[in-house]
Amino acid sequence: SRAAIMPKAKRKPKKKAAPSSSDGGESINAGVANLSLSPLNDVSPLLLSSAAPKDRKLPFTIPYIGPISLIQQHQSVVHGRGLVVTRDVSAGECLFVIPAVAAAPIDEVYYRFLDEDEEDYDDIDDDIETSNNDASVVKKDGPHLESIAEDMLIEQIQSLVDALDDEESACAKEDISRARSLLNAFVSQMSSDEVPSTATNEDLMKTLLLSNANTDMDKTVLDRETMLNIIRRNAFGPDFHNYDTVATCWNTTPDTTQQYNRLLGVYPLSAMINHSCSPNAVRVFGRIPNSSSCHPSGSEICDKIQGKEVMLVHANKAIAKGTEITWSYIPPSNPLNERREALSKYGFTCNCLRCVQEEKALTASPLTTLGDHLPGNEASMRDMIQTIEQNLSCNEIRVSYAQLYLEYFNTALAQSDIDKINDILKLATRLHFSFVAVNNACTEHLSILHMCYDLAGVLHTHALQHKSEGAMTQVRFWTEQLKKTVMTRYGNLGENLENVRALMKHSKLVLRRKDGWYSVNDKFI
Repeated sequence: SRAAIMPKAKRKPKKKAAPSSSDGGESINAGVANLSLSPLNDVSPLLLSSAAPKDRKLPFTIPYIGPISLIQQHQSVVHGRGLVVTRDVSAGECLFVIPAVAAAPIDEVYYRFLDEDEEDYDDIDDDIETSNNDASVVKKDGPHLESIAEDMLIEQIQSLVDALDDEESACAKEDISRARSLLNAFVSQMSSDEVPSTATNEDLMKTLLLSNANTDMDKTVLDRETMLNIIRRNAFGPDFHNYDTVATCWNTTPDTTQQYNRLLGVYPLSAMINHSCSPNAVRVFGRIPNSSSCHPSGSEICDKIQGKEVMLVHANKAIAKGTEITWSYIPPSNPLNERREALSKYGFTCNCLRCVQEEKALTASPLTTLGDHLPGNEASMRDMIQTIEQNLSCNEIRVSYAQLYLEYFNTALAQSDIDKINDILKLATRLHFSFVAVNNACTEHLSILHMCYDLAGVLHTHALQHKSEGAMTQVRFWTEQLKKTVMTRYGNLGENLENVRALMKHSKLVLRRKDGWYSVNDKFI
């Protein structure tokens, strides 16, 4: 999965007052385009097929742009440019919903992946193997699948360039205008370090939302290498499973395109969001229901995107007015050294508050490292966790070693008694609140909450059998925590309890059951 943007340098984010015109830059409201005045409280039709509107009309417009603004070269953003909120925002509030500017069509990628011959990809050396008779054959693996998805995006972008090169042909004027808008948005994703922008915040925001079809774009910059560079820096890859997993599924199980509904998409507005290891926003991919219009009155853009993928972005914690929106480019539950290694390919070293706090804790501890790999057995995992809890007990360290905790929980619960379940639930409770503080409502956090809810149920059943009291309180507590986190990640869902229950069940199947992804109807997490 690709990250949203690749800045070249980072500096420690500082708490700032809300920027204004007197700060030497534009007002935070200057970059607002098509701002919706009312909060979007129910996105369930974009996630759950069971929640699709019966009248085939969504009760909101797409794109939906909430209380956000774009800022360039301003003290309020970590690097270059970014998005900030224009008012105080609560956890779970929808920040925006946008369709992909370009997306690799899943069916076409699937058939090309299975059927294509080596000569179509003779420039991809890593994907070629030599057989005993010296004939070259394509290695149909994750990197090969990724290259196909990238090439299909490049083909889409090149077709737009060709349309502009042939403006005097039979192409309709509206098609030319749309091609120019799409290309402007695509090029605007290029790093502000590489291509300094002279556009105002408002003009750039309009460009990113396909509302600016100016003629100033230099098409000559869009050679294949540049297109591929933009895609690799900014496009968003598979949801939940990586390319290797998808490739394995397609190679071993025929006719499985329905197991995935997206692979790679370009979202220029989302590409403006900078990285933090302790983010304040989360994203999820949904789909416009087939035969639906995006608004009761209908919309031209909806005719083109019905049945297509969309990105929904929610605040995962309360965000103060003027604060930059951030999310994590990498899995959040990795130790500091692994995160920095993963981020190095994006050209910067992260010095967000979490990284600084974690580095400080590790420096102060007698241990300089906790090891690069998970221990091999329950006892050694328990010893390592005890070391963390006794010597490095802080939220950042717990979250960084969440995979260790989860592996220990799963191993220990294979043969467990009530006392051990109690101990595990107490330890998981600390981990839960650490996630709330550091990376609320991420998938690892949801997985832990589902486990805690199940353990509370086991303790409640045991209490009933032994006529003891108090366990029901734990069940209620974990029910509320799980519900709250689901409604933070996916929004308020119109306060519809059935939709909340459906999402709780869906996320449990995907996150807690082996191969659960293949058993759910709606392909998102």
